[in-house]
Amino acid sequence: MRKIKISTVILFLLIPILAGISLILINKQGDKLGPILETEGAQLSGIENFKIKNNNLGNLFAEKRDEVIKIKILKDFNEEKASNYIKDQNLLLEGVFEPQLPPYPEFLTRETGCGEKYKPVKKESEFGTYQLLYAGKRFGYGICADDLIEYQASFGFFYCPVNETLFELRYFIPEDSDSNKLSNLNDSFVCI
Repeated sequence: MRKIKISTVILFLLIPILAGISLILINKQGDKLGPILETEGAQLSGIENFKIKNNNLGNLFAEKRDEVIKIKILKDFNEEKASNYIKDQNLLLEGVFEPQLPPYPEFLTRETGCGEKYKPVKKESEFGTYQLLYAGKRFGYGICADDLIEYQASFGFFYCPVNETLFELRYFIPEDSDSNKLSNLNDSFVCI
């Protein structure tokens, strides 16, 4: 009878320890961006060293030193729904850069807005479109002054019709980085 109690106690102690070790091993393999994207039907080149910091309901946040990738995975999007979503999001983004009248009546003749240098530049790739622009400290777009720029950024949409999935991809690199990194990453998007 005493042996059963000791073995039961040992068993109850081993179960949490083994479960903890299993979770650690799963998390070690599950913190890489590439395998997660592949399970969703997409691949990107150059993301080998990005580590997932947050994976919440199709919203991925990954970092590699001073670079950040944010990916929103939208499932069950047919081509029309994806097209409408992309159009709406691009209109919102471009609207940030349009000239605005100030809120005070005495200044109605003075418009404010961003110079051409700060406006998004649209690019196309095989599976979607993306825009190159600048972002601030909190990854916000609409930066119109050099002293507010923290990142060069891209904001793109890539649609995979086979699995009806739309990928919203945001990539941020330090301001002084080679801007070709943005295009290289976005142009490497492939549906699998």
